[in-house]
Amino acid sequence: MTPPRPAIGEVLDRLLALAGRLHGRMAEIAADHGLTPQQAKLLRLLDEPRSMGSVAEVLACDPSNVTGLIARIEGRGLVERAPDPTDRRIRLLVLTTAGREVSAILDADLVREAASLSRLDRDQIAQLVALLDRVAIGGAGGGCVAPWP
Repeated sequence: MTPPRPAIGEVLDRLLALAGRLHGRMAEIAADHGLTPQQAKLLRLLDEPRSMGSVAEVLACDPSNVTGLIARIEGRGLVERAPDPTDRRIRLLVLTTAGREVSAILDADLVREAASLSRLDRDQIAQLVALLDRVAIGGAGGGCVAPWP
């Protein structure tokens, strides 16, 4: 059974308001560290080495856009390219020590920003994540289309 339109509208209004606040704060937090929101999101994605193709897929970007993002943060010493131990033709993106430090700071700033989630217990947070995954519109992408989904 489909929920009534007014209920869906209320959910959308709240999600859009939350996304707008987070987008604005993320842009400020990224700028505080000399990054664009896309670069900050990319750093946060690299908690483990990833191929450029994997990053492009997660960000819903054309690989050529990822190349530009990588080049800029690689130039700052935050990311390096390393050979994939299982396939030497593939280069993996790996955070440098400086990149891990900046990523950790970004995460800490974002967690502080999302402090309202602290009103939820673990089970409620897990339930919220599951619900958001279930209603995800168009997948996880949007990283290259919009600065922060």
